[in-house]
Amino acid sequence: MSKVLVAARGVSLALVEPILENVDLSVEESEIVTVVGPNGAGKTSLVRLLVGLARADSGSVERRPGLTIGYLPQHFAVDPVLPLTVRRFLSLGLSYPPGARRDIMDEVGVPLLIERQLDELSGGELRRVLLARALLRQPD
Repeated sequence: MSKVLVAARGVSLALVEPILENVDLSVEESEIVTVVGPNGAGKTSLVRLLVGLARADSGSVERRPGLTIGYLPQHFAVDPVLPLTVRRFLSLGLSYPPGARRDIMDEVGVPLLIERQLDELSGGELRRVLLARALLRQPD
């Protein structure tokens, strides 16, 4: 069985102008990949293609069947008009076993934030809550 988790073959993406042109990349099991480049080089666009949040204009992206990818966006804006607690945010569209939320929040170091409003969190706290949500989405 192939060890490739996700692969991009000849992907290109353009919005107003070309962002990515003819990019090939594959990520295998147990491999750590770092994408480095200057601002505007297309790093975030490439990752969004790989996780399925964007579609390439040409080329293809293949993911191993059943693969779940957790993704933490670089920026995550929270509208202060929307009253949304951490508890509610972590439950939106998710179903997980009893105790899983508490265990994950302990693991990422934010067990006391459960009743806080998202818009009241510091940047670091918000990233930890986003990580908790990504971990809650992972299958057992």
